[in-house]
Amino acid sequence: MKKILLITIAVISACMLNSCVEMDLTPKETMTSSMISTDPAGIELATIGAYRWFRQNRTGMTGGSSGRCVYARNWFQMNEFRSDNIFIAGVTSDPFMKSYEYSDIQTEETVRYFWYVSYSILNTLNTNIGLAIEGRSQNDDHILGENYFLRALVYLNLCDIYARPYSQGADNLAVVLRTEEPLTSEVKRATIGEVYEQVEKDLKKALQLMGDYRRSENAGYAWKGSAQGLLSRLYLNMDRNQDVVNIVGEMLNGRTPTDVLDPDLATYFTRTQTSQESLWCIGYLSSESPGTSSVASMYLTDPASGSGWGEIYPSDPMYELFMRYADNDIRWKDFHLFQAIPSPGVTFNGETVNWMANWPIPNPASWYYGLQYRYLAEDAGGKYIIFSDNPGLNNPIDDDYFTNTSTKIYIEEEIVNTYPTHFFMHNGNKVNVTVTPATNNRMSYRKIFNKKFSYQDGNAMLCSYPMIRWGEVILNRAEAYSKLNNPTFALADVNAIRSRAGLSGDQLMTQDNMIPRGYTNVLDVVLDERRLELAYEGFRWKDLFRNNKPMDRRYGGTHPWEIIQPTDLRIPHQISGDEMLINQDVLPNPR
Repeated sequence: MKKILLITIAVISACMLNSCVEMDLTPKETMTSSMISTDPAGIELATIGAYRWFRQNRTGMTGGSSGRCVYARNWFQMNEFRSDNIFIAGVTSDPFMKSYEYSDIQTEETVRYFWYVSYSILNTLNTNIGLAIEGRSQNDDHILGENYFLRALVYLNLCDIYARPYSQGADNLAVVLRTEEPLTSEVKRATIGEVYEQVEKDLKKALQLMGDYRRSENAGYAWKGSAQGLLSRLYLNMDRNQDVVNIVGEMLNGRTPTDVLDPDLATYFTRTQTSQESLWCIGYLSSESPGTSSVASMYLTDPASGSGWGEIYPSDPMYELFMRYADNDIRWKDFHLFQAIPSPGVTFNGETVNWMANWPIPNPASWYYGLQYRYLAEDAGGKYIIFSDNPGLNNPIDDDYFTNTSTKIYIEEEIVNTYPTHFFMHNGNKVNVTVTPATNNRMSYRKIFNKKFSYQDGNAMLCSYPMIRWGEVILNRAEAYSKLNNPTFALADVNAIRSRAGLSGDQLMTQDNMIPRGYTNVLDVVLDERRLELAYEGFRWKDLFRNNKPMDRRYGGTHPWEIIQPTDLRIPHQISGDEMLINQDVLPNPR
């Protein structure tokens, strides 16, 4: 008997991604294989189903939590929480904690779910690619090209999560490679070289099928620019630096970076679907807010609605990097990427306290370092520490670091690599501190919220997440130029990003001023700019380990106090135990 393949289709909105599509939708939840190959609307409906699984709950995995079972949420958390950009203020039972600690195991929910949903999406894409007929119409060919692009994206993302960086060896095991072709041998993990070869093949096929035609201006739909942008990322990972330069030049087609970057960065993340900056985003309708399961929810508690957990804040090194130009950098100042939450009711001698100092201290009961803090007053001699036994201080805190004294201990400043740093002297030792506005605290951790993925349609928990954008692509080329020993062009791309962020004059980077600022090579300038521009977008840990650089996580937070070397066996997440249970030739990542 001939099998008829059934494909599950999500309930489809007639105005998907705010770009209305007129369709004669029949009340069916399944499509046969013949419908995809013969019905003009078949390939489009099946592709919309694939798009939806990037942003909607996909339950079905045993033990999965519906609120956490979203591709977008897991993608951003599994990447960003492995970086040195953030710290988590407190220990949580949410499985993302395992990514943050580098302690994930094969039975952990996040590891299992991201694998499960990725291969669920791939199943749909492989079916579409296998059944679709090329050449029926320009629109259908474009939609088929979107499937090839999405397959490339999913595989590249799987490698990011579960494999070692390509730069550490193309023969290292990556993930299971499944395409539209029938399986001919046992199921096992392909090498990262084999997966990357498939990704490049798919992206080139996507470019062929999509051409210069674009079926929607909404960035929630893939198009030629999506595939080109992803190729620039792929080539950067593979150290094919001239190919990066070539593909970005092809994308620009005579334009400058200023021509393609969104000029209004301050509002970009509220309108990613319609911005020229976006090359592809996971598009959400205004009615589809993930609420406290959103990416924003861990970074922000909205003061108006009270929504969001607001338990993850910028690390000391991230904060200090932003502070170098915070007065002018839109990414900090005007954009309100970060917002210090004032500490209410704290006064000293009748005046509101404006400053505080933070520094890491070991937690005797655990492996991690907490943050100690002191409020600061200010006089003609500078900022000094307020002690808790001073009767002029409201809302005092316990003093367990100093012996209470009326002697003023001043926060001193020194210039390191042209930038001010702060410290105080204690028992003859220098204690380095981070000085911030006086903020509210959670478990002694200062509250500085991040609003980057918020306020689409005025909703604090809603954003159409940009997965590929011009800011990244220009910095991909900058990194490639730095490795091609072309510092002039590399810094020109860096400065295009800095200029868009509101920096000018001496705040731009040159070969003359980078050395006094502590940079010994242009690559490190590029990596710092990527850290600023792409903050919280999931790139930082991959940027370091791709370039065989260590990650220094010796700052306050509920993670181990350590330097993670690029050869650390914990860098790739563990392979899902569900896959290994079914296919015993799929081997785990060593630990």
